[in-house]
Amino acid sequence: MNDLKSKNWIAASWNQVNPGKQVILGIESVAFKAQSALQEVIVANVPVFGRGLFLDGNVQLLQMDEYIYHEHVAVVPLLFHPAPRRALILGGGDGLVLREVLRDSRVEHVTLVDIDALVLQACRTHLGALHRGSFDDPRANIVVDDARQFLAAKHSPFDIVIVDLVDPYGEEGRALYREVIGLVKGVLAPGAIVSSHGSSADPPGYVVLEVYALLRQYFAHLALHRAYIPSFAEEWGFLLASDAVDFEQVTSTDLQERARRLSGPLRSIIPEQYPLAFRLPPALAEAQRQRQARPPDEVAADEPEFRWIYQDG
Repeated sequence: MNDLKSKNWIAASWNQVNPGKQVILGIESVAFKAQSALQEVIVANVPVFGRGLFLDGNVQLLQMDEYIYHEHVAVVPLLFHPAPRRALILGGGDGLVLREVLRDSRVEHVTLVDIDALVLQACRTHLGALHRGSFDDPRANIVVDDARQFLAAKHSPFDIVIVDLVDPYGEEGRALYREVIGLVKGVLAPGAIVSSHGSSADPPGYVVLEVYALLRQYFAHLALHRAYIPSFAEEWGFLLASDAVDFEQVTSTDLQERARRLSGPLRSIIPEQYPLAFRLPPALAEAQRQRQARPPDEVAADEPEFRWIYQDG
């Protein structure tokens, strides 16, 4: 056990959906640690994985593989839109979704809305090698606000909305997503695309299917794509939603052409694999069929609780 014990603390993610599985991260050193009115914010260094962000012990990102999550949630919707001039990011206070959106030369304006000023401050200061100055880009507008309050106010419409909020676990998490998605409909430009992460695409939870069921209530076209993220120790689901864009009909040729507008090479996305990448493996497709047979708001009677624990060393 001594080999696992770091100089400062051990962060352990654990949830009751899979009691036999734990993910333990030994923290070598802490760069920032403080408590906001909402959560404990820690920026720390993990051997091999690099610098990471932890909120209440929940790993948000690690330097080694963060690009997988951020390319899938941010770049994929950009590639499916013919002219994404205005983008909105809900959450994403670490600035990494912002970094990815700003890679597209077609984007003229990006608004990032995060509820926690401490997260923004800590990440701006201590994650500079990752966000690469995105907060100071002249196209970026940073707003400290609750996403729901921001959406309820009047704003110019957005072509791309990226929902990068907390994981949609339990009734509280689902209620937040329901409210946010309902309000998002009021800020969309014609032809707009909404992108959201959906958490686990693995058994036994298949949490992403709950987010899919929610989005089906609001949008005509949906697409689910996936990526394995080592830091999360599972395959993660991502969702695209639109009333105008039929994602299955966008050609890989269009996607490759739009990818040429990006600064820097893609690291985890192969544009020519879409829309084939939206096809689900048989087990996930069967789980989706079973979920669609239930009412969208129905909660499974045996739905497990999710929680994160960590030990401060």
